[in-house]
Amino acid sequence: MTSQAVTLTAARRLLELAGRMGVHYIFTNLGSDHTAFIEAFAAIDDSGSTMPRIIICPHEMTALTAAHGYAMVTRRPQMVLVHVDVGTQNLGCSLHNASRGRVPAIIVAGLSPVTVNGDRPGARTEFIHYTQDAPRQHEIAAQYMKWTYELRAPEMVDAVLMRALQLSSSVPEGPVYLTGAREVWEGPAGGHAEVVPAQWSPARLGGLRHEEVAELYDALAQAKRPLVLTTYLGRNTAAVGRLVELSELLGLPVAEIAPQYVNFPGDHPHHAGYRRNALVAEADLILMLDVDVPWIVSRTGPSTGARLFHIDADPVKEDMGFWHFPAERSYRADSDYVLQQLLDAGRQRKQPVPADRQQWILAARERVAAAPLPPLSVKQGGITVKQLTLAVRELVNERTVVVCEEPSGTETILSTLRMSRPGSFYVNGGSGLGWGINAAVGVKLADPQAEVIALTGDGSYLFGVPSSTYWVAQTYGAPVLTIIYNNRGWNSPKVSTNLVHAQSTAQRNDRYWITVAAGARLADIAEAASGAAAFRIDDAEHLQSTLRDALETVRHGRSAVVEVVLDPISEQVLA
Repeated sequence: MTSQAVTLTAARRLLELAGRMGVHYIFTNLGSDHTAFIEAFAAIDDSGSTMPRIIICPHEMTALTAAHGYAMVTRRPQMVLVHVDVGTQNLGCSLHNASRGRVPAIIVAGLSPVTVNGDRPGARTEFIHYTQDAPRQHEIAAQYMKWTYELRAPEMVDAVLMRALQLSSSVPEGPVYLTGAREVWEGPAGGHAEVVPAQWSPARLGGLRHEEVAELYDALAQAKRPLVLTTYLGRNTAAVGRLVELSELLGLPVAEIAPQYVNFPGDHPHHAGYRRNALVAEADLILMLDVDVPWIVSRTGPSTGARLFHIDADPVKEDMGFWHFPAERSYRADSDYVLQQLLDAGRQRKQPVPADRQQWILAARERVAAAPLPPLSVKQGGITVKQLTLAVRELVNERTVVVCEEPSGTETILSTLRMSRPGSFYVNGGSGLGWGINAAVGVKLADPQAEVIALTGDGSYLFGVPSSTYWVAQTYGAPVLTIIYNNRGWNSPKVSTNLVHAQSTAQRNDRYWITVAAGARLADIAEAASGAAAFRIDDAEHLQSTLRDALETVRHGRSAVVEVVLDPISEQVLA
């Protein structure tokens, strides 16, 4: 059925259709290419029609990363509207993060106007329309996108948006990038056939064939030292419970390797820790479930004869350069679906758990137990990563959601918090720093009742453009508690150098490293930009009370940033 033709611009049509399709937010930094969108915002408001809520972001890092955090909670793509080539470039490493994190997002960027004589709405009116006319703008983002496309005709806007939503939400999910010249967005969208959402359903993965389920189940049941490794199974919260059930049915230890989500409850007796290379050489069967880097080849590897199975939404990592980890069976499948198939197979067979499995699990847990608390430095009252994280753990309740980006303290934080509730812990799937504080805002928008705590290193905090982050958090009612693990400089490059050059003299030369001055007040950036509450603490005596006061501030609707100056010798690094 064809709806009555009305005079709508392509920009307005895009906004209204996005709102009807479940896009709740547009995160944007507006520019000269967005005139049609700005007019459409006002027209839609005046008419009472529906469109996504507009979140103006002073920096594009906040825009895409907040959409990233929102999508981790909801699995629904949000829209990010940026300004031609320069706005696309300002997205920076958030493009990498969205791609590697496999989160759906719709990025829309304008193109410089094409026409120059002024007889079409949107024609060139400013000098920047010449300097910003990049001939291959899409290539800035292309290698991180599932799809790039230029809208060339306004009347195609419905079909293009629906395809973008479909592709972005199809597993493995990921971002897409749409462009259009200013004249196109200003152009009349014309009449459209009614959109039927069911005809644009995302593609989903299935399970394994009957004989493949039987082979895998038998292998798991017969192995003496099985091991499950997972990184992002928990993006589907229902899968966590099924993995617990299978672990208990067959006596399987589960290790979370650089987890992006809660994949297995941290307090479960079958949890085998967070250390990437541990247990790999001892296991006689490894089941890899939604994992990118199960071990570091130069450090360890499976034993000769170990059976290796890989089940993943993205089992061969097609968008990475060189990647290979051996597996005798590799399946592109829905891990949650496969877990249910294995559980059904187990109920039919009713085999008892092998008697020696519990001994293997206990031995495995002992080997990967968290490192002991490091000693205090000579500075009286110095705070360690472990001490700070223990204090954070005291804040955790049934509403807490932790967003973590503290690279050099990752293992200590994971092993100390041991988050257990599915959907209560999120980590960047990529390596572009600055993610954490901005993702936390998106998580809060997705779950307004959550108490969101962002744990961030000092470098990650600064990379995140905090002046933008906390302005958005305050302006749009998304207060979060941020705790800065300030180890007084960029520690991770030192660690990387030491892994290659163990006796490096560079470690002792501060000219090569960024250091945070003793008098720096990082939290004050957030206070100056947004009115967020700023705290700074460098002694353990007042640590817990300060964190409690900061959390109480957040509960009253105001973001709080606590800068904790750490003992620099306390850093523990995940090898």
